[in-house]
Amino acid sequence: MEIHRANDPHGPPSALRRPALFCDLAGTLVALDENRELPLDDKGAIRIELLPGVRERLRSVDHAVPIFVVTNQSSIVRKRFSYAALETAMHDLNGKLGGIVSGWKVCPHRDGDGCLCRKPLPGMVLELAQEHMIDLAASTMVGDQEVDAKCAKAAGVGRFYYASDFFTPKR
Repeated sequence: MEIHRANDPHGPPSALRRPALFCDLAGTLVALDENRELPLDDKGAIRIELLPGVRERLRSVDHAVPIFVVTNQSSIVRKRFSYAALETAMHDLNGKLGGIVSGWKVCPHRDGDGCLCRKPLPGMVLELAQEHMIDLAASTMVGDQEVDAKCAKAAGVGRFYYASDFFTPKR
């Protein structure tokens, strides 16, 4: 029997891991404003409006499969809204989805900041996978942009779907 320490970067063998669903936030789960950013209300709070089909499709996911949200939000460092405002919005999102979101990660950096978390780099997905014993090869990621597809590939996620395909009901 192989023994893996908590700080082992390879973690437990895949037989002990489970698949997950990783979703981008803006443009995938929730609507964007005219500037392709999270919309704000008159008081500056983030307005969460689920896109068509999101609630129904995510509720159909096997309850044993954790659902994670990974999002680039340079609006935080640009001071358009605060991390606390995003956290409130994420709780609102989870409430609208019936409490099915298992966790989330946010990259508050700009494209040129040199961080390891900003998509298309896989940092956020890899962190969640390590924290929750996720088998990335058996997992799925859904996003609306090429950076999401590149992130999934870089992280070793087994399947990627564009949101328009994943959330559109099959006829």
